[in-house]
Amino acid sequence: MKFWSLVRKELLVLGRDVHGLLVLFVMPAVFILIMSLAMRDGFNSERAVSVDFLLQNQSAERLGARLSEELKQVEGFRAVPVDAAVAADELRRQVAEDEYKFALLVPPDFGARLKDWGGEAAEPVTVLMSPAVAPQSRLLFEIAVNQTLRKLQLENFVFPSLGLMSLGQEQLLLPAANLAGEYVFRDGAERVTPTAVQQSVPAWLVFAMFFVVIPLSTAFLVEREEGTLVRLQMMNVSPATLILAKVAPYYLVNQIQMVLMVAVGMYLVPRLGGDALNPPDSWLGLWLVSSATSLAAIGFALLISTLVRSSIEATTLGGVSNIILGALGGVMVPKFVMPKFMQDVVTISPMSWGLEGFLDVFLRGGAWGEVVPEAGALLLFGAGCLAGASLLFQRRLRGLA
Repeated sequence: MKFWSLVRKELLVLGRDVHGLLVLFVMPAVFILIMSLAMRDGFNSERAVSVDFLLQNQSAERLGARLSEELKQVEGFRAVPVDAAVAADELRRQVAEDEYKFALLVPPDFGARLKDWGGEAAEPVTVLMSPAVAPQSRLLFEIAVNQTLRKLQLENFVFPSLGLMSLGQEQLLLPAANLAGEYVFRDGAERVTPTAVQQSVPAWLVFAMFFVVIPLSTAFLVEREEGTLVRLQMMNVSPATLILAKVAPYYLVNQIQMVLMVAVGMYLVPRLGGDALNPPDSWLGLWLVSSATSLAAIGFALLISTLVRSSIEATTLGGVSNIILGALGGVMVPKFVMPKFMQDVVTISPMSWGLEGFLDVFLRGGAWGEVVPEAGALLLFGAGCLAGASLLFQRRLRGLA
């Protein structure tokens, strides 16, 4: 009897813990919803992810036209034809700006190059790639293009000369794949090939910065519960000043986070056998986007702090909201694999703005001016959160809430 009474007591306590129930039921449901929608097309053969790529075919030959037709049927990628008169610099710009992940350039003498593929002639086609493209996506695209080229080579040059040999035997006679792959950066300069660490550090750096919400809100609530904030107000310290005074120390914490994580990527990861993080193309740009992300994260944390009434509520709401913002912001799932409507939704997450800014300086070869749009959006978001936090804090101090 005592046992069942204790069980009943625990169920009643759990039923009153709204925030515990939120973590147990609501957060997983929301997270599953977001991640399922984000990755919907990646696991659906009928709605496979389709990555657009630019296709500029300068070949007037029959083989050139056949190549275009074959590439239009490649699963997972969709060719966007570009007029042959469009300058190559414009294609490079679109890829460097990440408007398209790939561009495929077919030269006028494509047929001759394909016939001598693997010989002294240059590669049959050139692939321009965005530095922000995931390694696995690059591999899939190159495999798809290679298979198309091999198919044309077999049908037009190998089968006619060798007769009815099996496909397996024919493939043994083909040269190794030698596509001309080239990463395109915004300033046009050549750089070290991007690695996985170049993409993982920016993503998790943004995620980590926003988790300042937990220590900041806890400290804020302790001061409020102990009456420290009321005593400071009685000393003619305005609520706005009390709020803004929280910004400087946690800004410093975020910058230390940034330096530490960049140092880990540059020095510790290669010592453990991984690829080294390449330095940012603009240290000023790195500071700008890091500062803007920090101020946005601190503003968001202070807004959470003024909304909740206990540290448990702050930890729950802050942690849940950060995970959801991370899922929406492309931190956990690359945006380009999401369906179109989810890519539009992603743009509302401040983590998405911070991630794009860090990718600009670490991957795309962007100067400091390239991160101004993202930094500006983050600063506006942070300022809005700080203004809301200040107003709510004043109401609380006046006993109106």
